[in-house]
Amino acid sequence: MPGSNHRFSVNLDWLIKLRWVAVAGQLITITGAVVGVGIPITLWPLAVVIGLTVISNFLLMFWFARVTTSHYNEATWNLILGLVMTMDMLSLTTLLFTTGGPTNPFCLFFFVNLSLSAVVLHRNWAWGLNLLAIVCYLWLMFQHVSVPQLNLGIALMPIRESGVVSLPQIGLLLAFATCSSVIVYFMTRLTGELRQQEIDLRLAQQQQARSEKLEALGTLAAGAAHELSTPLTTIALVAKDVEQVLKQQTMDGHISADVIEDVGLIRGQLDRCKRILDRMASHAGETVGEMMQRISVGQLWEEVIEELESADDVAVQFTGNCQNRTLSVPVDALSQALRGLVQNALDASATNHSVEVTISDHGSVTEWEIRDIGSGMSDDVLKRVSEPFFTTKQPGKGMGLGVFLAKNVVDRLGGSVRIESTPGKGTKVNVVLPRTANPSLRTPEIDLVESIETATEKENSGRR
Repeated sequence: MPGSNHRFSVNLDWLIKLRWVAVAGQLITITGAVVGVGIPITLWPLAVVIGLTVISNFLLMFWFARVTTSHYNEATWNLILGLVMTMDMLSLTTLLFTTGGPTNPFCLFFFVNLSLSAVVLHRNWAWGLNLLAIVCYLWLMFQHVSVPQLNLGIALMPIRESGVVSLPQIGLLLAFATCSSVIVYFMTRLTGELRQQEIDLRLAQQQQARSEKLEALGTLAAGAAHELSTPLTTIALVAKDVEQVLKQQTMDGHISADVIEDVGLIRGQLDRCKRILDRMASHAGETVGEMMQRISVGQLWEEVIEELESADDVAVQFTGNCQNRTLSVPVDALSQALRGLVQNALDASATNHSVEVTISDHGSVTEWEIRDIGSGMSDDVLKRVSEPFFTTKQPGKGMGLGVFLAKNVVDRLGGSVRIESTPGKGTKVNVVLPRTANPSLRTPEIDLVESIETATEKENSGRR
């Protein structure tokens, strides 16, 4: 996900800066301990550890400056950050090993590393580093280089030297494990909640953007309905008058019956256009606004193919007793959505006129499989197929809204739409519908119709 990649890249940038701060702090602390306090410390192991940290941070900076963050998924980012923080955990353990082990006050920096890991890494990684920290602390208790100035007596001597596990050592180990686990638990829970809020916010923004698109579509539809209604009415009236005149002249034998039939066909198509525009402008608002209706799967299929011109080219198969199963759905909105998907399949199979629809029952859901053997879609087209106004059809053949509206209708009903396509082999659309959807659920068509009605009312009030 792009948002996750951005978050991980920001975390890595800050981690690089914090590692430079850690190197500077380690150098200042060692200098102060050796020069200021006079603590005898073997410096070469410390120099090797700090040198490795500096080299690895330079390499990390070099890689980060040239990497394209979008090329990596969340698991890869977790692996990169997790390995870096594992190295830092082991480096801190090595530094503490040569400077007093558990008697060194800087053991508390284990908690700093664990807090950072809980913030920037996945929960599994954070708990893994927590286990590693406990093991490292236990190893430091077992063996470390003692520092005279930090000698706290036999109770905290290395277990390897004393040969016994003292009560203070047991208490420190239990306290360390408890504190580290509490820190990781609450930090991972807090960051998990924040990430979930981030996801919810992103979904809300997407929903708002979709609503804005539907509002714009509603305004466009209202304008189209208003502008086309008048000329279509005029054409219909003229066609009716022409048909009547032709019928009268047919008696004299000057006009063939085919001409009259063609004029009747024109009138029929004009009436169909007017019905569609009426439904867009007002009638659909009433029917879709009725919300949920109980209807059988067979009846719903009849609604789907009712206005398809090439309905005879669609072969439907009901598995089992699926045809008699009852659904609770917004009939007009859903039938229009499914009709758009079937029409797309018909358009894709224009050369062979072969579309197969299989409807099956799976208990609480019904599955509709719409398959064509058209030219199929490439991966790039498949990624954009559900975007509004995106179409690969010829100009005038479609507006690119069928899949968009269908997906939104089905999603809001609690179902799903999955599209699979192979270039040269056709496309398969799987629609999963719950038998009983949420009765309070609004469909995009409701929002669309309300937008149409609002735009129409504004235009009419402006004319008045």
